[in-house]
Amino acid sequence: MTKILIVEDEAGLRQGLEINLRMENYETVLAGDGEEAIRVFHAESPDIVLLDLMLPKKSGFEVLDHIRKFSKIPVLLLTARGQETDKVRGLRGGADDYITKPFGLQELFARIDAVMRRSDATSLTTKTICEDTLIKLDPSTREASAKDQKLKLSPKEFDLLMYLFRNKERVVPRDELLSRVWNYRVDLNLNSRTVDTHVTRLRRKLQKAVGTDAAVIVAVAKIGYRYLGEASNAA
Repeated sequence: MTKILIVEDEAGLRQGLEINLRMENYETVLAGDGEEAIRVFHAESPDIVLLDLMLPKKSGFEVLDHIRKFSKIPVLLLTARGQETDKVRGLRGGADDYITKPFGLQELFARIDAVMRRSDATSLTTKTICEDTLIKLDPSTREASAKDQKLKLSPKEFDLLMYLFRNKERVVPRDELLSRVWNYRVDLNLNSRTVDTHVTRLRRKLQKAVGTDAAVIVAVAKIGYRYLGEASNAA
């Protein structure tokens, strides 16, 4: 589930955003000032930040500068009407988009979807080669191999393996895979079966290439999947 950090000092607006985003199946964490925003950012590792610029203790610009020292996650600015210089300064400082107060919820949802899609596309097409002793993934050519044997993967299978590989230190929930690989926002049982089907096909291809029945990707009941890679074959 996509986690959104809402940074807004106006309590009514902050709570309203929380309620409506949760109704859209987003997870939310909150901050009411700049210093709290930085603490919550490090503690919660959100997927996207909604950042008001006019904040007590530390300004939104200071929070944005701090975030960009550690992360490239999407940041959507909440700006006052007519403050064009603030918008330009924020975008040049690394923000991904802005929305002007007052704004409608549907516009907000659309902008969140847009910046998340751009972020997903970037994360899945980075030119950095991912490899361990078992597999090698080249995002620039979208070629994959296991034990030096080329894998014939569908585009979604490649994206799925890439995402699991990059998150191999943890179990990745199905709804996160739906959000990041399929760009689905709502976690429906029907869509969850799509994940299961793709993982099953991917497992078979990996096991055939490796020449063993050892699990390369394991299921964690009622949660999701984890890539084990070479660790599974060493067990």
